Amino acid sequence: MTKKKENRDTLEKIVTFANEKKPDLIKILNVGKITSLTDYFVIIRGSSNIHLRSIADNIKKKMKEDGQNVWHVEGYENAKWILMDYVDIVVHIFDEETYYYYDIESLWGNAEVETPKLGE
Repeated sequence: MTKKKENRDTLEKIVTFANEKKPDLIKILNVGKITSLTDYFVIIRGSSNIHLRSIADNIKKKMKEDGQNVWHVEGYENAKWILMDYVDIVVHIFDEETYYYYDIESLWGNAEVETPKLGE
């Protein structure tokens, strides 16, 4: 399997596992063509700090069960912006206020954006 295909499979799993906790929003930013930092950002918005933690916990648990450990996590304690680094995919889980304040999509305005359907 090519690295690109492997990353896409991992991305789809992360989105599926996040979606299981019913976030308000999920967006995928393909930033691989405009930065060497990572290939994808997954932007997720939840409704409360408990909700954000449950999304992060579900992603971490199910990815570990799949044999993929998170490399680094930041912001879990405050749960206003939880960052989960899977090296080629960085997951950003925001509460509503922090999501609008930082407006990550605008900062990475040249990135291709996908909006997966929620609740499926």
